[in-house]
Amino acid sequence: MSIIESYNNIYSEVLKCSKKAGHNVELLAVSKNQDISKMEELACNNVLMFGESKVQEALPKIEYLSNKYNNLDFHFIGKVQTNKLKKIVEYFNLIHSVDRQDVLKLINNYACELGKKQNVLIQLNIACETQKNGIAVENLDDILNASAALENVVVKGLMFMPPYEEDITKNIKYFDMANSLFNKYKSNTFNTLSMGMSHDFCLAIEYGATLVRVGTNIFGERL
Repeated sequence: MSIIESYNNIYSEVLKCSKKAGHNVELLAVSKNQDISKMEELACNNVLMFGESKVQEALPKIEYLSNKYNNLDFHFIGKVQTNKLKKIVEYFNLIHSVDRQDVLKLINNYACELGKKQNVLIQLNIACETQKNGIAVENLDDILNASAALENVVVKGLMFMPPYEEDITKNIKYFDMANSLFNKYKSNTFNTLSMGMSHDFCLAIEYGATLVRVGTNIFGERL
């Protein structure tokens, strides 16, 4: 099966799940650790959104593809390293993984220098997993209040990654909590709940995800 056929199969499933849930959902093709030729197969078939997590790997891909295709939309989904943050702000439209006020302030400064408004999501760590980034639920108000003073940052919503479970229904309580928090702040601009990956995106959509991140099921095994 070709890459575009795999993408279309996943996209059809996303549409089916989103119709059942009663809200629109976007599909992010997670291209980290994937060859650029696979990305190009999607780009030449009008797939616009790609997710990357490593700056050094992503920049050559972004430059090459952006020179050939219009309106591509690159999302940064990896851990934010402050020494690479200026490049992230320069090259990515949406940063999914912001979880500290000092990072928000740096993003604002770099966005100001670059003459842009940077879209971000606040990453949650609802399950309090020590090996994962993300803010605790009780700190969400503080970081959102702090963001209101930053003129070059636009908080578009929340990102959540639950614990990995073979039985995905064990994570319903976390999906439900993420959705409740999202709805608490939802507005015309705060409109994105990035939640759900290859193995659980339909359940995530059922519990309010507006953007799902799928990699291996589209591209195959990583390099």
